[in-house]
Amino acid sequence: MKKFTPLPAVLILGLAMIIMTVLPAKEASAGKLTLTFATTTPPNSNLEITSKKFVDTIAKKTNGRIMIKHYGAGSLYNAKTIMPAISKDQVDIGILHVALVGRRSPVLEFIGSFGAQGCWNGNSHYFRFLDNPETRKIASNEFEKFFSSKLLAPLTFGTGLIGRTDKLIEKITDFKGLKMRTSGTAQATMYKALGAVPVGLSSKEIYTALQRGTIQGATSGVSRFRRSKLYEVAPYLTVDPTLPYLSMWLVINNKAWAKLSLDDQKIFRQSAKELEQWTRDFAQKETKEDMAFLKNEAKALFDMSPVEKTLLINTVKPAMKNFAKKQLKDSFEVLWGLLEKSR
Repeated sequence: MKKFTPLPAVLILGLAMIIMTVLPAKEASAGKLTLTFATTTPPNSNLEITSKKFVDTIAKKTNGRIMIKHYGAGSLYNAKTIMPAISKDQVDIGILHVALVGRRSPVLEFIGSFGAQGCWNGNSHYFRFLDNPETRKIASNEFEKFFSSKLLAPLTFGTGLIGRTDKLIEKITDFKGLKMRTSGTAQATMYKALGAVPVGLSSKEIYTALQRGTIQGATSGVSRFRRSKLYEVAPYLTVDPTLPYLSMWLVINNKAWAKLSLDDQKIFRQSAKELEQWTRDFAQKETKEDMAFLKNEAKALFDMSPVEKTLLINTVKPAMKNFAKKQLKDSFEVLWGLLEKSR
């Protein structure tokens, strides 16, 4: 009988290393993975509903291999703290606020609609701008640079209302001298151009400030006016003519993205794209329902005439263009050009 000769230890180690370099990709796609997902929008708002759909969609398309643990409605982070959490890999996926993202990136504030507030002809104009491949590429690069993240999709959150404590805003002259709650420098610049007195407050402070007379007017989302009962203290409502259906940002940090196989990355991108369109449709439906509710509960609900809306754009556009030029710097010509091209 031929005597068995054991393989040298060095050869065994080498074979093991070769096998390990071949197998991980196959095991990574087959193994289970749990990711964390944080959102900060109000309970039962469209983006909280969208978040649940995203979690369920990923679980279904991956046959349960990838599970997403969702911390909704600010239960893990608020709109400010979620941004460093995404950047530092403390949470894998998040939906970032359009205005607060703009504090890090003026380019994203502009693309999210806030940086050009008052310059949009309407929702169709904004969506044409947002859907331009060049716009998307610029946005993706900004998320890589400032948040170490991949942009999955801009999600439509809804439009806004302007509430006033004493009377309706029917014409742009009604903004003169009005102490107005604003969010961010861009919005403050726009309202200042209309003659209002901007007062920076967080969304949680709006109700009390209106109640105490610290401010006379406030702008916020239709959903927040209903769910936070802002119509109780600002019962004269005007549909906000300065904003289209603005975008919030669904992102995944780069470390979490690297854990996904190429096939799973495709699933994430396709699922996000489907939800992007879903949020646009749902936002319109939700807005109609909320408007109908507010029409019954508030003292008045008004929509400015096309003539006044055009006058508003022509009034604020010079100030917003100058603001954008200072904020965007080298990116100004491209982004402002895309805005005008999309009209």
